[in-house]
Amino acid sequence: MKAEHIRTKLGHTFGKNKHKNIIRKFSVLLFVAACALLILTVSVSANVPPVYSLQFLGEGSPSAINNNNVVVGRRISGNNYTPLVSENGAAWTVLPVPAGAMTVFPTDVNDSGVIVGVSYDTSWNPVAVRWTKGKGGVYAVEILPRLAGNTSSYATGINNLGQIIGARGSLGYVPTGTGWVYSDANGLIDLVSYNFWVYPIAINNNGIIIGGQERLNLTTGQVDVIGQGPSNYNAIGGVSINDNGFIAGTGTLRSSSLNIVSLFRYEGTTGWRYLTGTSRWTVASSINNLGDIGFGELGAGLYLDGLGIYAVGSLLDPVVTGQGWTITGSSALINDLRSVTTIGRNSVTGQTGGVLLTTAGSLPPPTAPANLQGVSHPATRMEPYNSINLTWQNTSVLTRGYELQRRELNSNNWITLSLTPPGTMTNHTDTTVGVNITYEYRVRAVGLGGNSPWSDSVTVTSPPTPLDTTPPVVTILNPTDGANVSGIVPVSAQATDNVAVEYLEISFWNQYLGQEVILGSVSNAGSLSVNWDTRGLTPATYRLRAFAYDTLGNWTNRDISVNVLASTPLNVLRVSNISLTATGATIVGRVTVRDRNGRNVRGVQVTGEWLLPNGSIETAIASTNSLGYAYFTTRSGSGTFTLRITNASKPGYTFDAANSVLTKSITR
Repeated sequence: MKAEHIRTKLGHTFGKNKHKNIIRKFSVLLFVAACALLILTVSVSANVPPVYSLQFLGEGSPSAINNNNVVVGRRISGNNYTPLVSENGAAWTVLPVPAGAMTVFPTDVNDSGVIVGVSYDTSWNPVAVRWTKGKGGVYAVEILPRLAGNTSSYATGINNLGQIIGARGSLGYVPTGTGWVYSDANGLIDLVSYNFWVYPIAINNNGIIIGGQERLNLTTGQVDVIGQGPSNYNAIGGVSINDNGFIAGTGTLRSSSLNIVSLFRYEGTTGWRYLTGTSRWTVASSINNLGDIGFGELGAGLYLDGLGIYAVGSLLDPVVTGQGWTITGSSALINDLRSVTTIGRNSVTGQTGGVLLTTAGSLPPPTAPANLQGVSHPATRMEPYNSINLTWQNTSVLTRGYELQRRELNSNNWITLSLTPPGTMTNHTDTTVGVNITYEYRVRAVGLGGNSPWSDSVTVTSPPTPLDTTPPVVTILNPTDGANVSGIVPVSAQATDNVAVEYLEISFWNQYLGQEVILGSVSNAGSLSVNWDTRGLTPATYRLRAFAYDTLGNWTNRDISVNVLASTPLNVLRVSNISLTATGATIVGRVTVRDRNGRNVRGVQVTGEWLLPNGSIETAIASTNSLGYAYFTTRSGSGTFTLRITNASKPGYTFDAANSVLTKSITR
């Protein structure tokens, strides 16, 4: 069955013929014994999940599975569905449909092979249907009775007693309204008569129905609410119920920011137990009498009672995965034999559709990793650690992680090394090694079915040089801490190291610009001298720094404070450049004026003199433009022309002649 697996309560009868009920009880007893034998036959080793073989059913999606591995499903044909059935992994066969049907699909199957479903006519009116197998294995279809005054119905489930449940109608392919229960013995009963006001989604073999957060016992007529779970979750909706009363369901987290749906199992008096689910995609689909649950969360998953939670694809026989099969279904249906039906795809043949997975014993452990190798790694500046770098090769699709061990040569004490979670990489950098010690390593694969044998071991000797962890010693030789400086200041620093200095740098922090200004640096040397031009700085206390690191990146910095005094007026004018060009008989001089920070100064009156080839002097005055340029021109004969600047003036500024370019000559 789709949502519930069958263990019949022998004390419960449903029908009027006592002789038939006795035969039914005896038949069910034989069936339960046969199921128990089958379950024992396919049982797996303690704490080891089963391994699954795969049979491809064909294009289409499974809807339900019974305990005899009969799977029902549907295939899309154009815009409509075609009903399908498969027995024991055989290819799908098409079920008959009522006359005038447009789209038909099954929803459930019981262990007698009776199938229920829904048929839509061309007016999109749904009616519940039942398929039964007659002589020669041929299925016949019939439309089930509908409640008085209703033209539609929708079958959602059937149990081994032949009780069929359903809804009054549908919205598209989704059942809606209140519900009903039908059996050949008792006919059609409106579930509203039990004060059950939601449509039923599943029924077990004890006649217990669930729908939404409600539960109805058909024997006692009692209705109760079972939806409340953990206080941080909204009410949980039941999807599937087994004969022990355990229910598979999902609930949403009470959160305005997190859209999380989780999987739960209702366990009677202990209530709902959280199983898994940390995304919005979690959905429960089935529960069997063992308490196993089929579900989906970004793929088909199984909760196997007493074993754990697994992706269905991780339990495939390596032979199956080697043939190209992967599981692509978003959920799984599981029966009492732990057979599973879902959707799969073969990357080799291109086949995609329904698959039946049957247990083939216990999932084996992976095979041992191969080609374990180790390399001694001495420390470098980019990788400042001594280590032994290990690599190996995976040899099995069953591998889920690794366990790596080490011991000193000729020791019997193997130590398990911590791998970066989840430990799935085929390499490891062992940085816990000593100096010049020979180690032996071995690795094994970890799988759902257990651990592989250990690989062949490898022997490696760690680096002979101890790891350098000592940083350089750095000293600022000049100026001294707290010194008063001005103008151009010589700065020198020294660095020493137990191995070697790789880099030395001198800088200062300009708090007015908010940046570290590097004055100079040197590589592979322990001393450095630079000139620090403080003339353009605002008088203040500055932090002067020397920084050094060694070949392994160990570093040190030394800071001192120096007081920079005013050495020039705050606003100065400097002639930074004079350029002369000759065009015909005309000589043009361009004088560039900048302030102390190298910025253009406009409106500066520049006074200059031309020294002409004939020995005469010609005085000229020009003003700078927005680019800080002042232009001077003269005309004369051939010879050497010299332009000499004698002054530059602007209110609020002082002319810094000592640090200016004052003359320039040209000969033509």
